Amino acid sequence: MVMDIRTFFDRHRTAIVWIFRLIVGGTFIISGLAKMIDVWGSIYKIEQYLNVWGVPQPRSIVFFVALMLSGVEFILGCMLATGSYKRVSVWAMTALMAFMLPLTLYIAIDDPVPDCGCFGDFLVISNTATFLKNVLLVAMLVYLLFNNNKVSGLFSTYTQWLEGFLCVIYVAVVGFFGYSVQPLVDFRPYKVGTSLVADEESDDTGLDILFVYEKDGNRQSFSADNLPDSTWTFVDREIGSSNLVHEHGDGIVIYDGDDDVTSEVILGDGEQILLLIPEMNNIDISSTYLINEIERYIVSRGGEMIGVLGTNDDGLEQWRDLSMATYPLYTADDTSIKELARGNVAMVYLKDGIIQWKRTLVSIDSDLFASPDDNTLDNLRYSGTTYFWLFTLIFIGLELILWGIDRSGHAVKLHFARRNRKK
Repeated sequence: MVMDIRTFFDRHRTAIVWIFRLIVGGTFIISGLAKMIDVWGSIYKIEQYLNVWGVPQPRSIVFFVALMLSGVEFILGCMLATGSYKRVSVWAMTALMAFMLPLTLYIAIDDPVPDCGCFGDFLVISNTATFLKNVLLVAMLVYLLFNNNKVSGLFSTYTQWLEGFLCVIYVAVVGFFGYSVQPLVDFRPYKVGTSLVADEESDDTGLDILFVYEKDGNRQSFSADNLPDSTWTFVDREIGSSNLVHEHGDGIVIYDGDDDVTSEVILGDGEQILLLIPEMNNIDISSTYLINEIERYIVSRGGEMIGVLGTNDDGLEQWRDLSMATYPLYTADDTSIKELARGNVAMVYLKDGIIQWKRTLVSIDSDLFASPDDNTLDNLRYSGTTYFWLFTLIFIGLELILWGIDRSGHAVKLHFARRNRKK
């Protein structure tokens, strides 16, 4: 039986190697690209881990780790999937998985975070599924350790460095845009075109009423549609707010003190800019000049700006004093602010409560508001998805051209080799 299996693998080595290359390499490509598209999401996930473990680090270090991890995953995935750097790619992946496998086992057992963030917000899977996925990847990598170098790849040793260079440029462009502006592909609930205004015909207020029951000293919260059996004892009722966009269109919950004022401050008619600051400790005070210029411009058009901060009332007063803000300030859960738009300071432009564009403040040229015109806000509109597919098609096109040149070189070399043999 063992000999039959060994014979099967030896006989079909080429096919098996390519299948394993594509599965493992494709997984790394998707994982790395998803995290690089949304670099901010990777930063937040790493910080979540570090906070759970009690070892918080400066944002600059976390940013570097998030960038390197995403980029390395994508580049190694491309190398393996195309059969380039056959030894280095497999050994590097195996070394990475030697760290990730026990880590995901710990996460699956201890469950310190809701999900590992392996594929960012593109694909959320359970911690147990993540561990089992890694077990499968490690098994395939072990096979490739002994067989990958025995099967040729798409590129020769003379051109595979160019393929790696194209991968670096592509993933760097995607990551730069995702960090400096917004993710090219929005995997979160608040996409451009989403309404933040609650449906007035709906009874949905954006609040979730949860019922707390107790059994054998264990307390759990249940929704009205999922109440436990009679063996549980009712204890209390609590009201929580959903941070995601509901099916009726209402979204982020904004507070004035303890009062939910979302339906009052999100305008269903006219223009509005939401200034979003999820964390006060990462703010550059010099940015307040541009913020105030934008506020004056939107007011001159008959619209308004409101500030939504992930802080308490003391933080609001601190920001009001530092920025000399004349616009209204409110609070919201910092997680829901980060879901709405990425960045230390971000802006969301609404028309009739519908998201027109989202940007980090640093991506907005201050010269635009030195002498603005009627089209200034519309000129800041862009399609991240269009850019993503443009960059991706250019990348794939260049890879195909490189492969064609490489194959042509092989053909020419083979032609002259045959002529020499005939002589």
